[in-house]
Amino acid sequence: MRICLFKLEDVGPNLVNMVADKNVEFDETVIEKFQFSGSITYSLVFQGMITIDDLSSELYGPFPFAFSSGFVQYAFSFIAEDKKMKDKRMKSKTLGLILMLVPEMVSKIDDFREELAKILLYKFHNVYKIEEVNKAFLSEIIKSYNKIVTELLSSQQASTLSEQIIDFLIVKEDTKKQKKQKNLAIIYPKEYINLVKTYYSSFLSSLPYKETNYDENKAMIKTANYSFHFRRDIHADEDFINSQEALIFLVDVGVKKYKPIFDLLSNLKSKLKIALVVSLPDNIEKASTSYAKFFTGLQRYIAGLPFFSASFTSTYEFKSKMLEAIFWTISPLEI
Repeated sequence: MRICLFKLEDVGPNLVNMVADKNVEFDETVIEKFQFSGSITYSLVFQGMITIDDLSSELYGPFPFAFSSGFVQYAFSFIAEDKKMKDKRMKSKTLGLILMLVPEMVSKIDDFREELAKILLYKFHNVYKIEEVNKAFLSEIIKSYNKIVTELLSSQQASTLSEQIIDFLIVKEDTKKQKKQKNLAIIYPKEYINLVKTYYSSFLSSLPYKETNYDENKAMIKTANYSFHFRRDIHADEDFINSQEALIFLVDVGVKKYKPIFDLLSNLKSKLKIALVVSLPDNIEKASTSYAKFFTGLQRYIAGLPFFSASFTSTYEFKSKMLEAIFWTISPLEI
């Protein structure tokens, strides 16, 4: 297990601590992967928070880990006293996020997530100051994690999994080469303009971006390796969608306006990764009928394409599903 800690500073989250269950020298490339992944997670987990009282300690995940298909990540949010906090609105407190890298095999074990949540809630219930969340504290969490894993698996299996993580973190020379900039588009209908505006702001406050621009119909945030494009569906033409590596469609099933999405997908010239984050009506019966109708029509356009879908009915679920969709789309293409 690998853990890194992000906390709120004047200009967004910074990597404070990174610890492992073995003594490992972390390559800068590995740290950059955690920083980027943590920045996205941070921006979405704390998006929409009006006051610090809105935050509760909570475990999110598992989410795909963008840089390896063999691992998933969990995120745990908390709040603690921070005398160095300059923003008076925070009342001398800081928002914290623990980012944890776990082998996918472990995440699928029955009761693992529940046991991990118990560990984190127990460890943090007496944490009052951010200084208490130090390397020694995080190492204790890893020890508790290791105990869970060895109880759920054989000691040999647990040891093998640990070695696999070590191998992943030992960065080979050829993996350090600069990769081609990847384009990712988040396409949304008129109904989502305000929601997308809020998420754009959240990304902007946490991602280490190099360039950005915004209006309510199209926006862009460019980082070292990715360009995130937010585009209203009626402004996403054929040339635009075919210049992307992956597309995330935000869909409001309740309004039943699917034609713009189907028109865009009918113009695809290459095999892109397609993700859907779908809002369902509160009425379960109505939701299932609308959902089925939408996906029946969708099958004509996504056959043979790498595909991800998730549905939500609440803001909390939306945050979680957007995280899953984003990490899935920026993971290595498997086409």
